[in-house]
Amino acid sequence: MKKLYIIFAFVFAAALTNAAIIPITVGASSFSPNSVPAICGDTIIWIWGQSGAHTTTSTTIPGCATSWDAPISISSLTFAITVPCAGTYNYKCTPHTFTGSITVTCPNGVTNIDNNYFSAAYPNPFSNKLTIEFSGADLISFYNVLGEKTKTIVLAKGQTKAEISASDIREGIYFYCIIKEGVVTETRKIVKN
Repeated sequence: MKKLYIIFAFVFAAALTNAAIIPITVGASSFSPNSVPAICGDTIIWIWGQSGAHTTTSTTIPGCATSWDAPISISSLTFAITVPCAGTYNYKCTPHTFTGSITVTCPNGVTNIDNNYFSAAYPNPFSNKLTIEFSGADLISFYNVLGEKTKTIVLAKGQTKAEISASDIREGIYFYCIIKEGVVTETRKIVKN
């Protein structure tokens, strides 16, 4: 129950600051995705992929950040950090050899809209059907507030809109991730009522 409160606190704080929550699944032999972009203030959450005992351990990080070494296993399902400053955050799984990285940038106050990585979900909140418009995506993955993947939609090349039946999704807060070439390019919050 304590984990649920901690994750809810991350979600609530991110919602207040417009920060994103970026999920990374810790699998048997890799982090997925193993390279992610982020913006200062975003929260990175590693989620146990239901196989083995692993860690997320920082190897090289910017001088303004704090190092970490956290277990990811059946007894420690998630671990999260909020990235405070620009730079590259490299990390590894200590008992294994796989690695990952987070490339963080900090906006300078001038809004720069990149239409290649913009999505819109409507209606939001939604009931039985959700429409997501996007550009340049391969997959859309849905996560609940515990960081558990609840659904993945495989997109056809050139597809720019997906109408998703939500009858199999319970009421609550979710996040969808737009994924291109294995990299999460955008994460947004949606609500099912």
